[in-house]
Amino acid sequence: MSLIISSRLAAIPYYEPGLTTADVLARYGLNAAIKLASNESPYPPLDQVQAVLRDGVAGLNRYPDGASRALRSEIAERHGLDVDQVVIGNGSCELLLLAGQALLDPGTTLVYPEPSFGLYAHVAAAAGAQAIGVPLDAAGRNDLAAMSAAIDERTRLVILCSPNNPTGGYVPASAVESFLDGIPEDLAVVLDEAYYDFVTEADRGRPLSQARHRPNLLLLRTFSKAHGLCGLRVGYGMGSAAWVAAIDRVRQPFNASTLAQAAALESLRHPAALDRRIQETIAERARVAAGLQGMGVRFTPSQANFILVAPDADDGIHERLLAAGVIVRDGTALGCPGTLRVSMGTPSENDAFLAALSKVLGRTAPVEALAVRVMPTKDSQQP
Repeated sequence: MSLIISSRLAAIPYYEPGLTTADVLARYGLNAAIKLASNESPYPPLDQVQAVLRDGVAGLNRYPDGASRALRSEIAERHGLDVDQVVIGNGSCELLLLAGQALLDPGTTLVYPEPSFGLYAHVAAAAGAQAIGVPLDAAGRNDLAAMSAAIDERTRLVILCSPNNPTGGYVPASAVESFLDGIPEDLAVVLDEAYYDFVTEADRGRPLSQARHRPNLLLLRTFSKAHGLCGLRVGYGMGSAAWVAAIDRVRQPFNASTLAQAAALESLRHPAALDRRIQETIAERARVAAGLQGMGVRFTPSQANFILVAPDADDGIHERLLAAGVIVRDGTALGCPGTLRVSMGTPSENDAFLAALSKVLGRTAPVEALAVRVMPTKDSQQP
């Protein structure tokens, strides 16, 4: 006998996770492998964060603060917001799903960029709404003019992603502002800024100023990337009190664990140490891009902690890199066939990727790309 389940389930797309290191070691009989597939930080949580986590274990017999008061207050103070303009989620993924529950109904639509983060279409399907994917522009950015044209009277939610995953394309703040000016003031918009910390453009903070006074705009950020807290799942949204109240109505009361809240709060208290890690990743992004350029390998210029690579090779290149112990993401699963999404690792991990790629392509990696690590200046532009 089969269960009677909601018809919405059939419409929900499957999110295909990347291979784990254990998967690759077992499949190819390797002793070691490096993982550059999931846009994680290659560095563990800061030492001070690890200490807080160890100390917090003893209190796990108690429920967490359901309102995440201390963490919300810290984020609000840092960004010039009221506490009721901040919401905490079990990763920013949960906040996306909660936004769908709060705003979408059957017969309504969600407009989102495509290809982009695979959860966006899931958000609509889970609420019984229709997902309308709008192709990116030639630079791998959200095509805001085309997205605006896709909005009609049925649209209840628009999701923007900048920098976009999996391309790394960044939409200038002025373009976001023009887009917001051209749509109905009561149409809810989420700007997913999961990779905000790695942006080097001078206007990267301007969307937050828009979220302070536009009641329809919610920014999403995460502690999973720059802070190295993927495994604890904590993200946050910043916007109007109305936006936050709508999410709070559908949010479960203890959605962010005690350890997640404590780790995120402690990580925020060490901005200098965090910035050193961010600058290391930005420098490695520039160095890997220079290495790819030197090998004649096409890629999309990125403002995130990954690069989308188009190696102009046969379809077996992903498999050959795996066999060499280098785990990158096959772009086919991300809506970008013929590409590889490569997360930035440590310098030695990035060297291993460039060396393995040059070997499988039969090209020579430029010596300077493997030997020189150029730190970006304030005004540096990525290649």
